[in-house]
Amino acid sequence: MAQDGIPPDRLPPALRGMNLDRLSSGIYWAIAAGAGVVRWPEPSTRPPGMSSLASQSVTAILDPKVGLNVRFGDDPSALPADRRAQAEPHVARSFGDTNLVVATFQEGRFENYGAVDCGYAISQDGGLSWTRALIPHLTKLVGGPFERASDPVAGVDLQNSIFINTIGIQGRESGAVVLSKSTNGGTTFSEPLTVFAPPTTNAFPDKNWMAINTFPGTATAGRIVVTFTYFIRTNVPPFQSQVLTTPIVSTYSDDGGSRWSPLRVISPLNCQGSQPVFLPDGSLAVVYWNFWSNPSLNAGGEHIEVVLSSDGGQTYGEPQLVALVNPYGDAVARNPGFLPSATTDRQAGVLYVAYQARENDPQILITKSIDKGRTWSRPVRVNDSPPGVSAFNPAITASPDGQHVSVMFYDKRHGTNANFVDLYLAESFDGGDTWKANLRLSTVSSDLRLAPLTPYGRMVGDYQGMVPALSSNAPAVAVWVDTRTGSPDPFSVQIKRTQGTTFETWRTLRFTATELLTPALSAAQSQPAGDGIPNLFKYAFGLEPAIPAASPLLITGSGSGQQLPVALSCQRLAVLSDLEFSWESSNDLVSWQTFVPLDQTVGPAIDPTKEAILVGVPIGLEPSRFFRLGVIKAR
Repeated sequence: MAQDGIPPDRLPPALRGMNLDRLSSGIYWAIAAGAGVVRWPEPSTRPPGMSSLASQSVTAILDPKVGLNVRFGDDPSALPADRRAQAEPHVARSFGDTNLVVATFQEGRFENYGAVDCGYAISQDGGLSWTRALIPHLTKLVGGPFERASDPVAGVDLQNSIFINTIGIQGRESGAVVLSKSTNGGTTFSEPLTVFAPPTTNAFPDKNWMAINTFPGTATAGRIVVTFTYFIRTNVPPFQSQVLTTPIVSTYSDDGGSRWSPLRVISPLNCQGSQPVFLPDGSLAVVYWNFWSNPSLNAGGEHIEVVLSSDGGQTYGEPQLVALVNPYGDAVARNPGFLPSATTDRQAGVLYVAYQARENDPQILITKSIDKGRTWSRPVRVNDSPPGVSAFNPAITASPDGQHVSVMFYDKRHGTNANFVDLYLAESFDGGDTWKANLRLSTVSSDLRLAPLTPYGRMVGDYQGMVPALSSNAPAVAVWVDTRTGSPDPFSVQIKRTQGTTFETWRTLRFTATELLTPALSAAQSQPAGDGIPNLFKYAFGLEPAIPAASPLLITGSGSGQQLPVALSCQRLAVLSDLEFSWESSNDLVSWQTFVPLDQTVGPAIDPTKEAILVGVPIGLEPSRFFRLGVIKAR
């Protein structure tokens, strides 16, 4: 009996008998096309009467905070002339060089199966312009070992090395998880490093994802973790019947991808769509979709789960429920609802998850956890689409302070029919509690009929990507696939951050509801860590209330005599909106007077989320003088 139009004997052994709509599109296409049941429409094919999309669409005027829609450049010349469509974009940003942004995406589709290669684009100016190329040494087109490639995910480590994680496809029954690495900004890439290759055709990896620990000072800083769905068929005694399982597995590397740990099964047996996320303390959370009921979590039907690894991917705890889901899929576009998007901030380690669902209307929902996934907030709808309008493929990101949360998604509110789609943005400036009116990001609607036709709809990407604004001077960058040129192309757009942080939101992201009602713990002048630094100061300088810290105020020079070069310095958050600062001095630690520094400079800090302040201080003839920095709430 054929399944989804594919005869069982044309499927890899590991996939026979399963519901194929739970595969990623790249793997499904490789299998289905190899079985001769689907075709990719010619890139020149357009709906009847349409000469070009541009002639059918009106260019929208976007909000001033939204930048230009930027195409990544011309298709690489090595691509076959009739294989020029892109899909599945993702993006990553360096935290050491805020201008370095890396995008990746599938490059070209064959009529029989898979993608010609995966490509990448490098921006050295924060997403304003891009240099684009094919990933070398991956597929045979570019001197590599694989016939096709799929599912690209990008990452940048603490040394600004670039990593792109893909699946290399070798025939319709074999796939390997691989990693391409560049240590020179994308100028050259290594031969693909093997993350995992199945030992038998009874196993098949799918929907890989990657996380890199970019939190310096943690025990696993620099570690690369890759997760994927492991489709595997095993014989079960006594009758040796075959059972198909699809758990989430993980592996990690501590040497830049050369060696990988043994696989660890981290989920129940019928899951998909994993996303690993490193937290600021070096622990790791993995979010994924579970298709089966989980009685231990009181989760009936499809739902989202998370597992936590306190040691960064070596051992894992038990699954925790994130949200119950009523699945939703768009009627035209292929958009697997089983791919939740997860992220965290770089200070408190709040976890955020976005997903699509049907709750009367199609909805983009988000939920968050302030306790490493043990408990989750009630899901909140973030799209303000009119009733009945489709919204799908969310990607979520959070600013380093955790207060600016952004979700991008496809939306059909402007379409004259169900074939047209735009990119939209939802923003919260209070850690996801309330949401602003949605902003349109695409200036031109895309016609989905120009995207590849799969048995589950037109594909513009199983996923898309977004990186957060690191400060007011380093805007967020979103990447997506757009058909305005007549063929699917990768585009990007910058989005400026327009609101700063507040102390009250800082409190809600770090203290439980009970703790917020306990002034001794959460009030502005409280010191829950007992280190002499009040909560208000820890907020100002990007410190955590429960973690003991040293004074953020440093003496950076010394001297004797009047007004010799003695200087004080500190690094405060760059996006504060509700504090005032003053410098004070005393010669007896009892009576303090405000003073005006001899000079004061404010400039960038090593940490891109902060700004460095350096002041010269007057030295009188007293035997001793003391200095302090005053921090108060702005009136």
